[in-house]
Amino acid sequence: MIDESAIRLRFEALCDVLDERGRRRFAAAEALAAGRGGVTAVMRATGIARSAIGRGLAELRAGEEFAVGRVRRPGGG
Repeated sequence: MIDESAIRLRFEALCDVLDERGRRRFAAAEALAAGRGGVTAVMRATGIARSAIGRGLAELRAGEEFAVGRVRRPGGG
């Protein structure tokens, strides 16, 4: 069983200092650590959309890097 309250506690401790990309990657790392059902548990615990967690997972798997000071890809808003 996944402890959603622990995920929520960690997220609340960090959410004020994380930007959009940081929240995605935090959520993705938590989902990976939780294993099966992790995406759903993180979604419920944090309120982060499933699609955002999926993007975070893709970024982690690809080892995607961004320029310092940038949150979005060039041309991404």
